[in-house]
Amino acid sequence: MQQKRAYWRKLDNAAKLFSATSNKKDTRVFRFYCVLKEDINGERLQEALDRTVVTYPVFLSVMRKGLFWHYLEKSRLRPVVREEYKEPCSCLYVRDKKSLLFEVTYYGRRINFEVFHALTDGTGATEFLKELVKNYLYITYKEEGLADVPLLDENVTIQDQESDSFSQYYTEVKKKKVKKPKAHQLKKPRKEIGRLQVNEAVVSVKDLLGRSRELGVSMTVFLTSVFLMAIHQEMSKQQENHPVVLMVPVNLRKFFPSDSMLNFFNWIEPGYHFGNEKGSFEAVLQRVKEYFASELTTERVAEHMNELIALEMHPGQCCYNPKTVKRLRDAGKTIVLITHEPDVAAHADRVVHIRDGRLYEGPHLGSADGEGARP
Repeated sequence: MQQKRAYWRKLDNAAKLFSATSNKKDTRVFRFYCVLKEDINGERLQEALDRTVVTYPVFLSVMRKGLFWHYLEKSRLRPVVREEYKEPCSCLYVRDKKSLLFEVTYYGRRINFEVFHALTDGTGATEFLKELVKNYLYITYKEEGLADVPLLDENVTIQDQESDSFSQYYTEVKKKKVKKPKAHQLKKPRKEIGRLQVNEAVVSVKDLLGRSRELGVSMTVFLTSVFLMAIHQEMSKQQENHPVVLMVPVNLRKFFPSDSMLNFFNWIEPGYHFGNEKGSFEAVLQRVKEYFASELTTERVAEHMNELIALEMHPGQCCYNPKTVKRLRDAGKTIVLITHEPDVAAHADRVVHIRDGRLYEGPHLGSADGEGARP
């Protein structure tokens, strides 16, 4: 079976957003970690990491910037394990620098895995960390008889791992946009000078799951309701004029079969308007439960996913607003717009085409030889 990696590949639908919006204040880096029962040995962790990237070579990529877009390029760089040395979720992607987009560190009994979100999502990161911890335990205890149990299906190829499932499952949809009410915005305090402060709390999953089952809901529905109530406790009466809305990620692999290690997630937006409705926990819980039931169907999830991908597939149709362009033009502004959509280009006073490295001026190139346009 073919196992050769592509030298370069496009960013998936979600990765495009992360690459464009990451900065020093919002690095778009997230961390997963695993705490063992004894201190971590750095040399063994390095050996485990070397084994892990053989299983998941798609992580050996660097971000490059082309003329119009970013892309991921295959890299010969190899990750080096270090004892924890900087703030959690510090910047990993540095523009114009060839560096890997993930890092493995350790501190005491903890193995940390940090990754730039353009490379993978929570599911991909979880699978990588599971493989890493498994390899570490095997290397540590193999002489005591611990077996090397494969976690990845042997039929999953490298091509499966780096497949773009967004494009695979996209189908064109035409739906009227529904205007959403303005949600309550949490005011972010300015970052104080000094190191990032991280607060950690430990909650019993057993107790949390038990309480959720007592209420007849999933743990995610229960926690969403708790977060909504917690935010409401800090709101003033005036702020209650706007609903509280959360963005809850959804693993699309639960609805569309995929072995991709790239981003393949979406989100739903449960909320509650405390200013208009009874604000008891029971009322919030019931509303969230009903919302999850209505939104987490294959049909609704596909509909939302297709709406987002349509922005990429048909940027002119989804993002171009002729009224805004006319208003700017009437105000004396010069607008330069790059598009592949002929109907969008038709609004322009002047149209220039690029073909085979040459500029052509005139109407849309309707034929292969560019008839109707002059170079």
